[in-house]
Amino acid sequence: MGSARYGETVKQSLRWWLAASALVASLPMSVTATLVLAAGAAHASCHAPRVIGLTVTEARSRAKSSKCQLRLTGAPVQMPMIQTIRAQSARPGLLTKFLSVTVNPLCPGSANLGPPSGEPLLTPGPSGLTTGLFIEGGAFLYRSVPVCKNLAGKSSAGTITVTNSVGVTVANQSALTAGQLLQVNLNAGQYTITGVFASGVTARPVTVTIPAGEVVRQDLVLDVP
Repeated sequence: MGSARYGETVKQSLRWWLAASALVASLPMSVTATLVLAAGAAHASCHAPRVIGLTVTEARSRAKSSKCQLRLTGAPVQMPMIQTIRAQSARPGLLTKFLSVTVNPLCPGSANLGPPSGEPLLTPGPSGLTTGLFIEGGAFLYRSVPVCKNLAGKSSAGTITVTNSVGVTVANQSALTAGQLLQVNLNAGQYTITGVFASGVTARPVTVTIPAGEVVRQDLVLDVP
């Protein structure tokens, strides 16, 4: 009887030892899983605010309020109160920690932006002319857009007259409102464009050659100091 009882006691002790060993072995996995979950929670610590279109200064303030870490990419930040944000890595409202944004460059220029650079500009199409009245110049200032060379102003109100190479008027004092351009279908050839701003100031005439199958963009510009 003593030997049987002793054997049963040994078996129970062995079972307890095996159970304890299994419990100890499982602890590191549980702790690791807990640490992974905690790390994930720490990584996703804010709801991304919308910063597209804001200045860098405004984006920083909004990110700070949302407890997001802001990472700036794109153009170097020289004037944070002027340079704007073009894109952001996380959609507004998305749970994240790091919010990467693309900064627009700093673009120097005058207060009055003229027409698109590189005129006359040619595009395929029925032969014709696109033209407007622009004021260019004024105080120096900075802007911020994705591509500085694409900066252009809006046309002014006034009238435009177009004559051909023999002096025949093909568009007589066509009235334009602010922001409007004159578009005329013309035969290939040489034309002279004249214009008067709504203020009564006359623009410097421009002569332009229109090739067959091309639309020519050529504006009239008044330079101001």
